[in-house]
Amino acid sequence: MKDFLELTMWNGGKVRKKCMVRVRFISAIVEDKDGTFVETGRDEEGEGTGIFAAESYDEVKQKIINCEV
Repeated sequence: MKDFLELTMWNGGKVRKKCMVRVRFISAIVEDKDGTFVETGRDEEGEGTGIFAAESYDEVKQKIINCEV
């Protein structure tokens, strides 16, 4: 789907769900030992908000490169 990335949400446990993230809302991608945090905004305290993805940093990066934005 144009302008979106399909990622696997990860909550630190066994639950993994597919989600679609609009590429233009992504403000940062942070590699973590357990996966990748895809930041889509900031909360009232200035903390990053977004999703933890099971995909690696390089996998997310490649999806963005291949996206038809």
